[in-house]
Amino acid sequence: MSLSRQVLRRYGYVCTALLLCSLPIFAQENGTRRIRVLHITEPINIDGRLDEPSWSQADTATHFRQQEPNEGEPATEKTEVRLLFDDKNLYVSVHAFDAEPSRINSRELVRDATFSNDDKVEILLDTYHDRRNAYRFAVNPLGTQQDALITDEGRDVNLSWDAPWLSAGRTDETGWIVEIAIPLTTLRFTEGADTWGLNFARIIRRKNEENLWTSWQRSFGLERVSQAGELNGVDEIKRRRLLEVKPYASGGGRKGVPLIGEPGFNAGLQAKAGLEVAKIGITPSLTAEFTANPDFGQAEVDTQIVNLTRFSVFFPEKRDFFLENAGIFLFGRAEANQLFFTRRTH
Repeated sequence: MSLSRQVLRRYGYVCTALLLCSLPIFAQENGTRRIRVLHITEPINIDGRLDEPSWSQADTATHFRQQEPNEGEPATEKTEVRLLFDDKNLYVSVHAFDAEPSRINSRELVRDATFSNDDKVEILLDTYHDRRNAYRFAVNPLGTQQDALITDEGRDVNLSWDAPWLSAGRTDETGWIVEIAIPLTTLRFTEGADTWGLNFARIIRRKNEENLWTSWQRSFGLERVSQAGELNGVDEIKRRRLLEVKPYASGGGRKGVPLIGEPGFNAGLQAKAGLEVAKIGITPSLTAEFTANPDFGQAEVDTQIVNLTRFSVFFPEKRDFFLENAGIFLFGRAEANQLFFTRRTH
């Protein structure tokens, strides 16, 4: 071998070694992050205080890394997340340490707010571990809730989905703490499965900093369900039969000027009652829903839209009867290809 070829080969080895050393630290980490959920029998009081002994015995998810502003760098503030479960609920605690607790942003008190100016923590649960679909729960330091269904790795994020769950938060000299209790009837999962997908994100608003437990690369993010970590120990979680009934009653009265086409003055009372939705869990993936004499007008107020075109206006679905597994009607681009429209007006 000639001297020049030897020099080139050694030069190539040196360049390769330097390149590997310069790669971001997350590129050198192999394996999936995992923690185990702890089964408990003692009650947990959702008050934002981690004073129950079980919290100190649980595994801790920590070592978050930045997605913004410095991709892959360690988070500037420490975050600790723990999980417990009993026969009724899945419990999550988040201790978000902060060196300047007086500068924590927390203003929103309205459920499903965007938290655009607040600090917050988000929890992702892929209960079927299909690496495509998940539940997302978010809270700010006041314990204000936001929840959503993630379909097909974020192709659709349904913020209209509302589930019953509890949360409480408080701020102290170390930062802020939230406790969350998610009823097992809220979650759909296969009993006996040994693993769920799991991920966490924390936003520190004053620093414009976004930190994730895993999937912190800018090309991924929290909604990239396939890049989530794993929650072990869930094979001990027993599925509770879902039974949810939501009746309604409404009434009204009118007296005075008659309607067009009706003779004389009119007076009277109107009453209406029915079953808006009843959900009964049959299998982990099959839920029966019933309705009787529904009043589908009883939904959240929509944003007012003035339609001056000849096309129908699409409104996002907000009625419980249509929200269960709504993502199955999506294909292609979510905003352009929806197979089934449940709410639109001319």
